[in-house]
Amino acid sequence: MKKRILFVDDDPQLLTALKRMLWNRRESWDMNFVTSGDAALELLAEQHHDVIVADMRMPGMDGRRLLRTVRKHYPWMIRLVLSGDSDLHHIMRTIPESHQFFTKPVSAQQLAQVIERGCRLRDMILSEHMRRIIGQIDALPALPDVYARLTRMLEDENAPMEAVTAVIAKDVALTADILKLVNSSFFGPRIRVRGLDQAVTLLGFKTIRGLVLGVQLFSVFDTRRIPDFSFPKLWEHSLNTGKLARRIALLEGLSPEAQDDCFIAGMLHDLGKFVLADKLPDQYRTLVASSRRDNLPIFETESSQLGVGHAQVGAYLLGLWGISDAVLEAVAFHHIPSALGLTAMSTVTAVHAANVFEHEFVVINPSYAPHKMDLAHLEQTGLSGRLETWRQACLEALESGDGA
Repeated sequence: MKKRILFVDDDPQLLTALKRMLWNRRESWDMNFVTSGDAALELLAEQHHDVIVADMRMPGMDGRRLLRTVRKHYPWMIRLVLSGDSDLHHIMRTIPESHQFFTKPVSAQQLAQVIERGCRLRDMILSEHMRRIIGQIDALPALPDVYARLTRMLEDENAPMEAVTAVIAKDVALTADILKLVNSSFFGPRIRVRGLDQAVTLLGFKTIRGLVLGVQLFSVFDTRRIPDFSFPKLWEHSLNTGKLARRIALLEGLSPEAQDDCFIAGMLHDLGKFVLADKLPDQYRTLVASSRRDNLPIFETESSQLGVGHAQVGAYLLGLWGISDAVLEAVAFHHIPSALGLTAMSTVTAVHAANVFEHEFVVINPSYAPHKMDLAHLEQTGLSGRLETWRQACLEALESGDGA
């Protein structure tokens, strides 16, 4: 089935150029082009659309107002900003309403890749049940502000460390949280880290950016909605899983970049639990109680009662934000990596094993059923013989508080 894409810009010449640039996509896309926010909303009321690409500055209803309305009434839609505005203040105001932000000019290939990836992700993860769940959520969290700034800045591989630290330092609470984490037993530094510049040097841009995403993201949820659901413990579990996933990746000789992906994916693997618990509190409270009563893994209870699991919800959100495929894949399949049919060590292998080990070593609630290792996946990848080595290394890492 063709995907329907809506382009909104008050410049008719730009819309004509976009139509010409994307002409070769007409076999797989139905494209509509309108020159105002009001016209866009009228069209959305008449036809289902999968993606909206909007300019930020338009007379009347600007892009921010338009996307905010789309987010409220059509939460399943992928929302992209394509703007020539260079005013950082205006850009930052628009980021919470969009999934990704592009600066004009943008190539047809770049724009098409993002749209195709988002649609492919939805087809892979967003079942009909999932669509209904997403439809019940007023608004999925937008990409956190500081993380968005860092992402844009780090598109330049030569970005100076001072500029990166300056972005984080503007948020005093975030700075304190980052330094607290870096100095905790989680990373186990040999010396006390006293400043952001030292933390960035020690951990590297990618890991710091991952920490920023994790800290900012998990702070946006209302943890009071389910009082018997321990969000702080879940966050600690997420951090530990990231640490152990990176340790396993190191043992298997994965590249430093892949090790960073393992850490970030491990840290974000349970993101969907936060989303479901915050946005569907009554349903999720009942679901958690059922999981404990029936002694079933929570992802099985989620699937039976909601028709979707937290892994798919988290992966869907991360995919809309453009997080790397390796991280996305690991989050989506961290409970059942064998479904991917992989034949070699990968990010999802490390995250799956780390998650099982962390639940084994750190029991948050004895009422939860134990997590099982996907032995079929280990057989597929030829890694069954490495299981005990990983278990021992992960146990030592948790006991010592040593960083991976």
